Amino acid sequence: MTINEFNILSFENKYEIATYKGLFLYNYVTKEEVYDCYSFDTFSVEIVYDDESAIIEIRSFENGEMINNFSGRIELM
Repeated sequence: MTINEFNILSFENKYEIATYKGLFLYNYVTKEEVYDCYSFDTFSVEIVYDDESAIIEIRSFENGEMINNFSGRIELM
């Protein structure tokens, strides 16, 4: 799947594809939002939840773009 193919999916299909077929990378929590990031071969998907666990946004980005924003906050175990 390419990022363009992902972007034309419905909101529900984006969620299903990301959570069931993507490789989970990280979860990051702020006071207002929770971020879950999933990786595909050539792009990543970030699912953003509000403080009540409702999905407010699903965004895709080419690898290297947005993940750099969180790289200093991710701890590998």
